[in-house]
Amino acid sequence: MTANTLWTDESLMAAIQSGGQAREDALRRMYLLPGLRETVTRFVLDNGGSRDDAQDVFQEALVLFDRNLREGRFEGKSTLATYFVAIAKWRWVTLRRQQGRYRELSPAQYDGEVESAETETLRAEHRELLTEAMGHIGERCRELLRLYQLDYTMEEIAQKMGYSGADVAKKEAYRCRMRLREHLENHPLWAEYLDK
Repeated sequence: MTANTLWTDESLMAAIQSGGQAREDALRRMYLLPGLRETVTRFVLDNGGSRDDAQDVFQEALVLFDRNLREGRFEGKSTLATYFVAIAKWRWVTLRRQQGRYRELSPAQYDGEVESAETETLRAEHRELLTEAMGHIGERCRELLRLYQLDYTMEEIAQKMGYSGADVAKKEAYRCRMRLREHLENHPLWAEYLDK
């Protein structure tokens, strides 16, 4: 592909898996992708590293990214950029752990299977989108939905929120959920998340 080619995730994957010059072009595209290096650098700096550490992690993540795609390890649950960032984050955490700066979790501290970096990154993005959306629905709606999520009865919610009764609380809860849903449905990243 030429420098002017419009790269998609599918074309990047195909180029990397085909090898040769196409693979080199695709990896160069990932290397120069706007915002990717900044995201990795910010994560490393926010988690005790230096800019040199961030540069090393970025380079190592590119090597791991290339290998994972060629070996068919990419599950397709996210964009390639999200997957790349997940690899970089896991690489930095691994390096920190090896340096003794992260405490290893004992089996009693986690339940079940360990999820992939891709799944964990998607879940974090989902939480960020939801938190951002909650910021747009107003303080009373946030509080009502928080109580609702904590399994308060409508009677308890009515009492805590100062509504005249459970029916009013139920109507307000519905209205707040619809406001949240409308905001999420109009958010392009949320639509992209749901398509995964």
